[in-house]
Amino acid sequence: MQNRFGRQRWILGVFLLLLVPFTTLAAEHVVIQYDNIPHYANWGKVTQKYFDRYGVRVPPDPKGSSASMAALEAEKAHPQADVVYYSGAIGYQAAQKGLHQPYKPQGWEMIPDDLKDPEGLWWTIHTATIGLIINTEALGATPLPRSWADLLKPEYRGKIAYDDPTWGGTAFTFVWGINQLLGGTSENFQPGLTYLKKLDRNIITYPRESIYNDVLRGEIPIWINADGNGLTMKWVDRGPVEVVIPAEGGITMPLVMAMVKGAPHEKAARRYLDWLLSIEAQVEFARAFFRPINPAAFLPELQAKFPPVEQYRNAVNPSLPDMAEHADQLKRAWLKTIRRRR
Repeated sequence: MQNRFGRQRWILGVFLLLLVPFTTLAAEHVVIQYDNIPHYANWGKVTQKYFDRYGVRVPPDPKGSSASMAALEAEKAHPQADVVYYSGAIGYQAAQKGLHQPYKPQGWEMIPDDLKDPEGLWWTIHTATIGLIINTEALGATPLPRSWADLLKPEYRGKIAYDDPTWGGTAFTFVWGINQLLGGTSENFQPGLTYLKKLDRNIITYPRESIYNDVLRGEIPIWINADGNGLTMKWVDRGPVEVVIPAEGGITMPLVMAMVKGAPHEKAARRYLDWLLSIEAQVEFARAFFRPINPAAFLPELQAKFPPVEQYRNAVNPSLPDMAEHADQLKRAWLKTIRRRR
């Protein structure tokens, strides 16, 4: 009897030993990325291509930049994510909070110094400009707005949306940038908040999830968001969509990646982050009209589909350190001045 139980324990032990490498292998076949919204910057196709080529799954994740940073803070003792995608300022802020570990992926040298952390705590993979995404069918006979000032006109009442800036980094960049465009500073948010308070009369919603499909279907006529999302609707989805960079200027925005401190699938995460700077991945971002950090991936036929270069000349380029330092203060001011009114 003892021999039989002994043999059973021995067989079970061998089975468990054999199981270890398979468990490890399975773990290495997934990378968890926070802020992985399929329609944003072509992430759905990018991650599908990575799976097709390497068999590693990167599941979609609906969190925006600020929500991702909040999740990393909550999970700091037991990290769940491996990598994270942000708007530049939120990525900079998250690095300051100690939420990232340093890594310099392959292709590091092609990233301009002002678009990466010198220690490898974050780096830019592509950039965008915030402007107006307009579903022309939904707008009907109302003329296309051509400026930020136009959006305050009564004919646009109930026709505009921008994301909650306490959730998404694109919206936070807009709220910061409109203040800068109107003469505000990191010490004075009043010009921007005054404008946004007036704009609130024309706002349908401040969503805390992607409304890409809502805009494409015409349920929301005007979305203040990254130009690349609107250009994808126009040229890829063939929707009745125009992208306008307002006359006062657009707002430039770097989009960045980082490796999470204590990433549970670190080796797989490193390989994935390396691949995101490859020409193969960078072309996929470019096909969604987000300007790739690798200039070789910005194909001429894609460049030709952007709005005229003249529309981009007045764009402001906000300081990431300033934005990160005052991010919480501006979000609180927006909640108090704008969101509280609803």
